[in-house]
Amino acid sequence: MTSKISFSKLVRAEMRQLNWLLAVQIVTFVLFFPFRALMAMAMRQNELTRYGQVEYSAVEQFSRNVGLGQMENTCVILCAGAVCALVAFYYVHSQVKQDFYHSLALKREELFAVKYIGSALTFVIAYLISQILVLLVGLFYQAVTLQIAGEVGLASIQGILFYLCSYSTTLMAVMLTGNLLTTVLGVGMFGAYLPIMIAILESFQSAFWSTQVEGTFRTTVSQLRWTSPWAWCVYATNRRAGSYEGVTGRIPGIGNLCQLVAIAAVLTLIALVLYRLRKTEAGGRALAFPVTEPVIKILAAIPVSLVAGLIVYQLVESEPIETICILLFGALTCVVIEFIYRMDIRQVLSHKWPFAIAAVIACAVFFVFRFDLTGYDTYLPAEEDLASMAVSAYRSMCVNYDDNGEIRYVSSMRTRLDEMEWEEFDTIYQMARNGVENTKEAVGIDEIYNEEVTYVYFRYHLKNGKEVYRYYPVDTALYRETMNELISEDEFRELYYPICTWDAGFISKISSADVSFYGLTGEDLFETLDETETKDAAEKEAADAADTEAAETESVESAETETGYYYYEYYGSLDMSIPLSMLPELVAAYCEDLKVLSFEEINDNYGQLFFYLEGTYVSDIYPIDESFTNTLEVLKEVYEEQKE
Repeated sequence: MTSKISFSKLVRAEMRQLNWLLAVQIVTFVLFFPFRALMAMAMRQNELTRYGQVEYSAVEQFSRNVGLGQMENTCVILCAGAVCALVAFYYVHSQVKQDFYHSLALKREELFAVKYIGSALTFVIAYLISQILVLLVGLFYQAVTLQIAGEVGLASIQGILFYLCSYSTTLMAVMLTGNLLTTVLGVGMFGAYLPIMIAILESFQSAFWSTQVEGTFRTTVSQLRWTSPWAWCVYATNRRAGSYEGVTGRIPGIGNLCQLVAIAAVLTLIALVLYRLRKTEAGGRALAFPVTEPVIKILAAIPVSLVAGLIVYQLVESEPIETICILLFGALTCVVIEFIYRMDIRQVLSHKWPFAIAAVIACAVFFVFRFDLTGYDTYLPAEEDLASMAVSAYRSMCVNYDDNGEIRYVSSMRTRLDEMEWEEFDTIYQMARNGVENTKEAVGIDEIYNEEVTYVYFRYHLKNGKEVYRYYPVDTALYRETMNELISEDEFRELYYPICTWDAGFISKISSADVSFYGLTGEDLFETLDETETKDAAEKEAADAADTEAAETESVESAETETGYYYYEYYGSLDMSIPLSMLPELVAAYCEDLKVLSFEEINDNYGQLFFYLEGTYVSDIYPIDESFTNTLEVLKEVYEEQKE
């Protein structure tokens, strides 16, 4: 048995053979880590010298380029792990070199450990040198605090774990393959196969499920992290993925670091097992284990066939042509992979049964989506299974309050429906039933602008806690009749138009755009501004603004502290200020109009009011036309006062 001393000598000997790799990593890491920080600090110093002030302090600028949450650093580390694994164990691709190494007085486990540790130490040394240089750069610019130094140290530990995850994953690919080409392809499959399949399935859902609500199946970063060890490391780098906010990024918890340790340990153990099972004659072949050949061929042919079928569907929508293309591209994929396996054109048509399996799976998946054999578009839960429903065809931004009374922004239809839970849903359910019947009769998306149907969003909240979202074409007459009935109830109206529950003090601006008010600018209500008056007013405003800086500042402060003006704009023809004192009256008048008007009178107009909320850059959109008499009376009053 080899002693500890002899083992350490073997590790040092391995490192001496990899001195070139150590040098390459040192140069690379110095360029990516300390040099980048040095350039950032030098640019800040240059701006400070030239302009006398900069946007960030030295500590802020330094913390933005070092430590935790640096995605570019993570990418470099992951690439280093893959390269080191390929370099350290490249000999397994050669039968001659394997015979040499295996003839040494070492067990395979010991040889594996020597190669693994020796190559890993080259990374650790180069990486720690670069991190020390990073801190020296910060000290030179007096930008290092104790917390930043601690976070740089924690980032170093996290970076080493990222390296080990990437190293061990690449090592698995090395052990499963027999040459460099298939190893690289294997690394790509480990990292990209699951994200590609997820993207394909999401594309199928968007293409074939007409009742899908946007965003229902959107894959998030937190879901993608499960697709590969590399994705897990990228997710861990994300500034939102840690436990606590630090100076340089999100600080990972002990649990996050333990997960990385576990991933690296498990993958390394798998690689070691594969190394023990691997035969010497596997060197030079495409795959080290023949049993994996048909599996990989099937896995590769399925996504290619699905993408081909989807493209043809988008072009011609012909089932026979779609089937032919699925089979054709699946066969071509199998032929290419078989050629990679054998490197012999005469054998590309051998082993046909994997293609048959891939073709069956691809056709099954494609046509299950193609003809909605799962019943997704015609889904309608039993009425007795429902706890509540929600309905909306109002697609604008929605602003509301959360449970703590804070302003909350609803930027998607799904979250808007979540705000509109309604337990007395009998009439809503009848609309949904009608939408399902129309869907069964193939009232497709092309009918979206047809007056006979209106596309309506629904949310089912089942008693078992499940939430389902759908988008159905409902008969317009039924939709309007039902919405008229619902909107007449105060509680539902407040849900559908959240402005009814707003505090007017939160509104910072009101404006209109793309408006055809039909009567809004009538002479009995508003007078159209003359072009000359508009030009004279603009010139006077420009002259007043250019008087003096002090006068301008005094004017701004006065507007903010004394008048509190808000604005209603009607493109070039109307520009007036609404004092703070009038905002509650305006909102109350608008809500009164909503209360007395029918759904058709509210909905069937081309006017839009944009309500901007204090301290935000978003607005909620509400309809307006000549029917909103109370609102227009308030606007008229303000306009007449300002005109005087």
